Amino acid sequence: MSEKRSLLDWFSRRRESVVMNGIRNHALRVSDTIAELNRAIAAIGNGERTKALEAIQRLLVSEKEADFYESTISEELSKGDLDAREREDLMHLVRRMDYVADWGKEAALNLQMIIEAGVEVPKSLWEKYHAMTAELERATRMLKMSIDNLGVNEEEVVKHEREVETAEHNLDEMYFDTKKQILFAQMDPRAIFLMRDILHGIENSADSCKDTADIIHILLTAEQHRAR
Repeated sequence: MSEKRSLLDWFSRRRESVVMNGIRNHALRVSDTIAELNRAIAAIGNGERTKALEAIQRLLVSEKEADFYESTISEELSKGDLDAREREDLMHLVRRMDYVADWGKEAALNLQMIIEAGVEVPKSLWEKYHAMTAELERATRMLKMSIDNLGVNEEEVVKHEREVETAEHNLDEMYFDTKKQILFAQMDPRAIFLMRDILHGIENSADSCKDTADIIHILLTAEQHRAR
């Protein structure tokens, strides 16, 4: 930047820039990706395999669009008016958010293999996965709202960032309970293998949500120190 301004000042001044629109669109596609994962899990839990496969296809489209926005943002940032450190912080924020969708895609592809293999999974286990992806979907919505408020309303940024942390904490507790049920379930070994990988994808997606919220928190803390 040609003059000393904080990154959050930059957000305030550049709300309608290509980068800001890109970041909002990226957050929306990431949230859409996880929402489709939740729909796919709900469908397979109800025995609706076609409906689940349709949700997975929509998920793949959303994840691909998220990748497109990540690339566009990186390209635009390279020719923007931020200094190197602030540009790096912003790219790190977008990259961590993109991991949320990447891990959601990984979970969905393993779910697709379960459907294609025709292996049976107890309905009670699908209900646990549905509860987890519902919480993950909530975390991505809160993350998007936190990002939408950058440079607009600091209190709303903090409020939603903390809600992401709460959702991630809830998912941590659900993770071990679900893992225990996989261990004791009477299932085809192929189903055990794939259900473990789906669980791993959900857990890593939730961790990436929290990592993104942590970066937002660091940006806010740096801003507060700068203002003193």
